[in-house]
Amino acid sequence: MRNLQLLYLMLAIALGAIWIFIVQDWLFLNLLAGLLYGPGLNLTSYLQKGSSPAFYVFYGGCLSAILIWITITWSATPRSSAQTRQMQPMWWLAFVLLIIFGWLCLSWFTAFQWIVTSTSPIDVPGTNMYPLGIGGWVLLMGFVVLDVILLFWLPSLLASPRNYRLVVPGAVSILGGR
Repeated sequence: MRNLQLLYLMLAIALGAIWIFIVQDWLFLNLLAGLLYGPGLNLTSYLQKGSSPAFYVFYGGCLSAILIWITITWSATPRSSAQTRQMQPMWWLAFVLLIIFGWLCLSWFTAFQWIVTSTSPIDVPGTNMYPLGIGGWVLLMGFVVLDVILLFWLPSLLASPRNYRLVVPGAVSILGGR
């Protein structure tokens, strides 16, 4: 069974990389550009210097989290269902921390680094951050949640060992019981 789980893990990581590095930028540039619009914002420049680096760092964080989760669950041998259930708060903690980490990455690459260095990424006087509208921020924050689902929940659902798979929310209804 571990070979199949390892295959699922590698497939989920590869699909996550394609999603983050190719599909997501294409969606932002072609389908969702109107929501990211801000006064004086060059969307291509923002994607190259703001959004994409933030999501690349975020992908690294999600990859690290899923590898830590898999390492812990594959090496552990629970003696009872109570020990297995003790991992559920840890899974939720990782899930929530990844969302917060993603939002911080977006904030850093969109605003904080420009405020700290007192430079401006665009040629609009008095602006020292990328001028995203509220719709752009909501869209990007929503994509962080979607990315955590795709990059952490799905691989942990597919690649967790049988005992710990039941810790992942939705595993019983999707994959069935033991």
